[in-house]
Amino acid sequence: MHMSVRLIGACLALALAACQAAPETPAVGGAHAANPAPRDFAPDAPSPAGRYTATGPAPTTLDLTTAPDGEWHIALRGGAVPNGAATAADCELQARGPLSGGRIDAAVVPFEGELISVTEADLADAPARVAVVLDGETATVETDYAGCGMGAGFDGAYRRTGST
Repeated sequence: MHMSVRLIGACLALALAACQAAPETPAVGGAHAANPAPRDFAPDAPSPAGRYTATGPAPTTLDLTTAPDGEWHIALRGGAVPNGAATAADCELQARGPLSGGRIDAAVVPFEGELISVTEADLADAPARVAVVLDGETATVETDYAGCGMGAGFDGAYRRTGST
């Protein structure tokens, strides 16, 4: 019981923090979502490439790397909040897109992963997008990807933890 009350308290604190006024930026699906304002990267600014870890309860990682064509490759893995026997299976996704004004707007791409695979046919039936807003050592992810199990997801804030 005590653990449940602490967990509910933590969830409420996160919900209140998310509801505080923030600049609005277009969401993945075309609506507006509260995201931090994008940071413009000067030519001498450090590259956002690296590994980021979710700051929430789900053990999730975000890897950002540059592709040979100059676009950014996004790899997300994890996404399930631990809940005993009811914990959703971990998930993964990969996407590619350009970086502009501190934001990467990317399309989910076909991939063969360790946990799941996504084909061109899967994406033809249900195309998906990922947005990553970069602000210093923080990356905020929002996606409309629906290929993960119920209870697993990638939306939220990530902190840089290393290089890829």
